[in-house]
Order: sequence, then C-alpha cells, then structure tokens
Amino acid sequence: MKIRPRDAGVAGMILGGLLLAACTARAELSPSTPTPAAPTSLPTAVGPEVQPGTWAVSFSYEFPAGFWLQGDHRYGFYMDCPVLQQFNVPSEYRDFTVTLDTIAFESPVYLRLGGLSTGALAPINLDAIHPDQATVAVVTLLGITEDQAQQAGQTSECEIVIGWDAMNAQTLIAAEPFRP
Repeated sequence: MKIRPRDAGVAGMILGGLLLAACTARAELSPSTPTPAAPTSLPTAVGPEVQPGTWAVSFSYEFPAGFWLQGDHRYGFYMDCPVLQQFNVPSEYRDFTVTLDTIAFESPVYLRLGGLSTGALAPINLDAIHPDQATVAVVTLLGITEDQAQQAGQTSECEIVIGWDAMNAQTLIAAEPFRP
C-alpha cells in the first residue's frame, strides 16, 4: 500500500511540501559559484605585495621533563634587542603551579609572555602543570620586517632572558625567522 502525503495528515503534507520545494528549488538553481572567503587578519592571508614586513622570530629555551618541582613558581622575561627598540622591556611576572593533580601532555607546555599554553602561538590556557611536564620558554616577536627578523636572530646584541623563582636565569636562543 502506497501512502501519499495527503493521506498521511498534516505531517505528510509538510513533508510532501518540503520535498516538492526541495525538488523545485533544485531545478531552478543555476550552477553554484564559489563565494570568495572573507579576508582574515592573519599575516599568512596577506600576500607579500600588500604587506611585505610581516615577519617573526622566536627565541626559546627547552627545560627538561621533571625540571619543575611541585609547588608555586614564577617567571618573567627581560628583552634587550637594540634592533627592535620597542621590545627592550622586562615583562610582567607570571605565576603557575606544579602539581600531581594535572596531566602531563605529550608535547611541551610553553612559558610565554602572557602565561602558559599548549602551543608556541596558541591561546594562553593553563595555570598548572605536572612535575613530569616538558616545558619551553618562548618569546615570539611578531610584525617585524624580514631584515629586522634576520638581524634579531643573528645579532649577539639581541638578548632575551627568562628569569624564574627570583634567583635563576637562562638566555633564550633565536630560531630562524619566519612568516607566521
């Protein structure tokens, strides 16, 4: 027995109408034209001919797994880079806790200017780590020219230091400049 939409009551009429509308709309549509994506503010979305000075250079230091003892810790950065005068300042100190109550991630946790994160450029999203967690201190200087990035990464005058727990310090090492 075949049930037609009109025999199925109100629900059948709605379904039948939707099916008819879908079929009708399909028949009247012209081939779809891709809609251009809205431009983003990310540097990789802007071609070099539009914004040639969007480069970055990262400075980092890897702490081994098991480096941090349980308890509260604090860190901050000091930046002295004459090539990039706007970056010659000490940062605010950031606090974090090392506790067995958190999980250890397979990849390192990053100690950044704004706090702890699970990626070098990821949002700040942690305030505690496991004692076995590998960590990386990283400062990434964004929005500079290629020449500035090359000079900052190659100049011994450009120094970024992480200080922690009010008595320890370590100089970060520059990586190759890149376009973010």
